[in-house]
Amino acid sequence: MFCSYFFWTVLSLSGILSNFRVCGCDYNCTDKPVFTPSKLVVQFGMPASANCSACQHACQNKSVGLEKSIGEQQKNGRNILWTVDKMNAYPSSVMCYYSKGNGSQCCSKLPITVYQYPKKVEVGFRDLEGPMLEGQRYPMYCHVVEAAPLRNLIVIFYQGGTEVSRQRLKDNTEKKPANMTFYNFINATKENNGARYECIAQLDTEPDKPPYETRSNIFTTDVLYKPQFDGPGYRLINLTVGDPLHLNCSAEGNPRPSVTWELPLAAAFEGDVFSVDSVTTEHKGEYTCSINNSMGRTTVVFNVDVRVNYMNMILAVVGAVVVLVVIATIAVYVHCHRLSRTGKYNLKDVLRFRTPHIALPDGEL
Repeated sequence: MFCSYFFWTVLSLSGILSNFRVCGCDYNCTDKPVFTPSKLVVQFGMPASANCSACQHACQNKSVGLEKSIGEQQKNGRNILWTVDKMNAYPSSVMCYYSKGNGSQCCSKLPITVYQYPKKVEVGFRDLEGPMLEGQRYPMYCHVVEAAPLRNLIVIFYQGGTEVSRQRLKDNTEKKPANMTFYNFINATKENNGARYECIAQLDTEPDKPPYETRSNIFTTDVLYKPQFDGPGYRLINLTVGDPLHLNCSAEGNPRPSVTWELPLAAAFEGDVFSVDSVTTEHKGEYTCSINNSMGRTTVVFNVDVRVNYMNMILAVVGAVVVLVVIATIAVYVHCHRLSRTGKYNLKDVLRFRTPHIALPDGEL
């Protein structure tokens, strides 16, 4: 009995294989079926339809039909209408055929792309807890949740409004929605502190239409870096007695740096800018400021030279003498003027003229 069963099983399999060879599809036949449209792009869950004109001449009185995994068909002679009320599957194609006289089939396929927009897009840095450290390299990820098909997915990384990376999975054959993570490496620098990163997932399914975009969250970086002083670490400053002095030790850093000073005078000072309204020779010397935070330290030295301007002193003395002379002259003039106006004369001048003088005409002399 076992041998009999084995014999009939072999015969059945042989018949299936024989039919498979006889009923093979010929995709290069001259009068092959034509689909309208020639390819189909449809969103998951939406309706879809296509029409197949099985042939023009060769398939008269022949069997025509569709091979499909979803949807319904309506025949009208050599035309077949395929419809789907709700595309809830991911078929790669639908085949239209007619039977040829030799037992084979003339076939055409309608390529089908069923797409689904990403449900969510996330951007961030893998294994990052807390701020970044200057000089380190960090993998930034863009995680796309349930997008289809992945071969049509384009992911673009942005820093601010500038594109920094564009990636695509051209060879991916997954048709159903799937998750995918893309990576782009970022170097942590001072310039990247406070930078805003995001990624955009584009589903490029139709060349004649702009791709649909799904934006991620925005990730703002926090980069710790040592103090950065703008300028050389040693400066020579020449001043003259009486000039103002302003020493600026402001610097950038994260965390915000603190500044301490070492002054030539026995004085303590805290702050970014050291100022003196009018310097003297006592302010001559080296002023050292130390800029510190948890990432490092920067030192700046200001060498201040204060000189005396003797020409200015001479001019000042001359000016003072001129002023004193002018003041004395004015004082004498004012004093004499007051005496003349009050009628005060010397007593000797009054007694000197005891006999009155009488003026006589010239003829009487």
